Amino acid sequence: MNTLKATITAVTASEHLSILSVTVANEPFHLLLAEASNALIGADITLAFKETEIILSKNVTATSANCARATVQKIESGIVLSQITLTYHEMNLIALVPTLTFNTLAISEGDEIHWMVQPSEISLLKETHGK
Repeated sequence: MNTLKATITAVTASEHLSILSVTVANEPFHLLLAEASNALIGADITLAFKETEIILSKNVTATSANCARATVQKIESGIVLSQITLTYHEMNLIALVPTLTFNTLAISEGDEIHWMVQPSEISLLKETHGK
């Protein structure tokens, strides 16, 4: 599980859904919660998302509200899945990508790439939820 420390910058809530806008290393991220949230602006939280939810691209793609740049630190190619370690603002993230798909990207260690994660795939870690 990947985790990132964040600070809440805005909350948009309806009766059953919430969108939290946060900053991670001064970059905006958004997450969609299937509940009304009473999170406080300025609160520090921890975001979590699965390794399989990271999408990689050599070019910026406007298909997600959450797109950032990182450097490829390490590539471990497997028969079915490849594990890619990314360095994002001195933090490590792990992406698990189907090897067939990853091979078409022609990404190498040391490359600067774009990574994305959908707002609906990000969760709050329990110890920070509701604080």
